[in-house]
Amino acid sequence: MKFKAIRLYQEDGRRISRMVEQTLADLDPGDVVIRSEYAAVNYKDARAVTGVGNVISRFPCVPGVEVSGTVVESKHSAFRPGDRVTVQGGRDFGMRRDGAYSEYVRVPGAWIGRVPEGSDAFDMVGMGLAAYTSAVAVDELMRHGVTPDKGKVVVTGGTGGSSSFAIDMLAGLGYHVVASTGKVSEHEYLKKLGAAEIIGRDGLTTGDKPLEEQLWAGAIDVVGGAPLDKLLRSMQKRGVVCAFGNAAGETFTTSIYPFILRSVSLVGVNANHPVPERGEVWQRMMPGGDLHPRHIRDICYTIPFLQLQAHCDKLIAGGVRGRAVVTFGG
Repeated sequence: MKFKAIRLYQEDGRRISRMVEQTLADLDPGDVVIRSEYAAVNYKDARAVTGVGNVISRFPCVPGVEVSGTVVESKHSAFRPGDRVTVQGGRDFGMRRDGAYSEYVRVPGAWIGRVPEGSDAFDMVGMGLAAYTSAVAVDELMRHGVTPDKGKVVVTGGTGGSSSFAIDMLAGLGYHVVASTGKVSEHEYLKKLGAAEIIGRDGLTTGDKPLEEQLWAGAIDVVGGAPLDKLLRSMQKRGVVCAFGNAAGETFTTSIYPFILRSVSLVGVNANHPVPERGEVWQRMMPGGDLHPRHIRDICYTIPFLQLQAHCDKLIAGGVRGRAVVTFGG
């Protein structure tokens, strides 16, 4: 049986992705084979497919860190053909071992989560790492005492997948959410998700002093770089910034004053956990939970597998909103 996959190669110092035909014998070993139905496109997946950065550390390799579908073969006692399942995150899938961008995927059973009753394969990948990471960040804000009565919460990179889910969840919990975006054309989209205010990128702060006006009780930053510095300088006393992105830069420079004069907390969020290890926060994202996104089908849209490489180019250039879900077959 032959099927299509995208593989990233390293040739003459360059990283090049190609759509190829392969068989199960070409995939890394594992005790469960899944026929892919949906796969997500995260920013780091786009970096992998386009060869930007160091997401992939083994060549050749199939990128993609999230997939859902149906079990077709299993040597693992917990799964049998016909089971609806998903594989998301972890340290190896789609980075050090063949990942999601293949019409068939083979993985160890320990990496696999079931699609819960009341959900479907599209929703599991539509939410996926983007919504889960945002949910972890929202939970961190709550654990650090940022409640809706404390003041406004700002979300950077407003139209991205993770940002969109963060806005949705925060608004559903009763927070006054301010979305930061450079895309004037997307204001109505952000309002639909629950943003009470929308500001441009320059609206994060008004100057370059070590401390600026106290604007935000909390913040979820998905871009890093200079915007993260701006956030820290304009936080309220005991404000909390949860950070997990690098679209605007992998480093930033700031002063010590937000920390020693306003007791601001900078909380790093790493939510790259496989589904079986996600625990309470993942359960709260399921239908009926307080972190279940209300606008999954507004945030997520589908693209055919054959268009994935072109979409990744566009995502790296910043020309998309929400979260793309790849469809296989048909």
